[in-house]
Amino acid sequence: MFQRLSVSIKHNAHIIFLCLSWYFISSLASQVTKRVLTVCPLPLFLGEFQFIYTAMLAWCSCFIAYSFPSFYRIFPMGTFPEYYSSDREAGRMVRKPSKLGSLIIPPSRPIIQTVLPLGLFQFVGKYFGHTATSLVPVSTVASIKTLSPMFILLLQKLLKISTLKVTLTLIFSLCTLVLGVWIIVQEDNRLPASSTDPSEFSKYGITCAMISMFIFVLQNIYGKAVFTYKSQTNGSPTGSGFSRQESPLPIYEKLDEKLVTENKPKSYDKLTLMIYISLVGFCLSFGWFIVLEFPVLFNYFFQINSSSTVIQAFPVSLFLLNGTFHFIQAMITFHLLGEVSTLTYSIANLMKRFAIIAVSWVFIGRGITWLQVFGLVLNTLGLFLYERCTSQSKTKAKLRPE
Repeated sequence: MFQRLSVSIKHNAHIIFLCLSWYFISSLASQVTKRVLTVCPLPLFLGEFQFIYTAMLAWCSCFIAYSFPSFYRIFPMGTFPEYYSSDREAGRMVRKPSKLGSLIIPPSRPIIQTVLPLGLFQFVGKYFGHTATSLVPVSTVASIKTLSPMFILLLQKLLKISTLKVTLTLIFSLCTLVLGVWIIVQEDNRLPASSTDPSEFSKYGITCAMISMFIFVLQNIYGKAVFTYKSQTNGSPTGSGFSRQESPLPIYEKLDEKLVTENKPKSYDKLTLMIYISLVGFCLSFGWFIVLEFPVLFNYFFQINSSSTVIQAFPVSLFLLNGTFHFIQAMITFHLLGEVSTLTYSIANLMKRFAIIAVSWVFIGRGITWLQVFGLVLNTLGLFLYERCTSQSKTKAKLRPE
């Protein structure tokens, strides 16, 4: 048994390393976000910076992938546009005929229609998420986000989308989940971060965290059709030579006018979607930023009525670090999505939230109570049972005769 476990660990060492890096970077990113919003509480400006910085880094990554096939091969099919095809006779990658100026798919009506809702979800979700982070502890925001399975089920019921069968195990998992979140939030409220900071708790902050989580649920339900593509070739090798069976990554399909009339799903690579979603989110939030937060920045930099400004400092280095962390998280996510099953990724993503909660308690520097630990255990148990219900439902659906 131990020998098989050792072999399994060695075989999946790179996956374990990626997950640990993912948890570490996500935890640091949350703390950097908290620090930025503490000294510069401008959630719209932080969102605007993340949008434009993410789009820039995504374009640079496309340029590197276009220039270096070795970098292109690191990530699974569907991460970048198809710059290369596999030459089996020569045993190497051959660049497809394309121009450097068109690193991503040119904008078109179908792309805009695809990314517009996602850009809106990103804008609204970032605003309320950043506002919540500026008002309540990181652990509170992260724990509230773990309530997403319950709201996914409720929305699926309301929208009459096929969902899990309601069982005692499912009900128990959701009740355990809610109780765990309630305990964590209450403990975060009861114990201030420090003696100089009387309380980080805010009812408005809790409300913003709930709204952000709800937007995240809507984005997941809509994004499932955009980011998931089931190949009709049943996992057969593609022209680029990269095939991963049951990969939830979208498979890039070049648009062709001759194929428009055919009833085929149109999928776009992840970096193209990231760039366009970021640009759409930037444009949607720009007007609100100009009206609500630009005057505050203007007064701060030009020392106009500086005594009443809410900005304590403008940490450029932390802004850059925050944007970089968020982009690295996304790239690790793309790699994991192509390497593991959807269920394994879902569990790993849930464990990331627990890591964020635990690390946030350590960064605060206060004693961790047994109630906090108990709440985290209940949260873990609830999500574990929910994932078991999900996996069992998928297994029964596969075994069900058509």
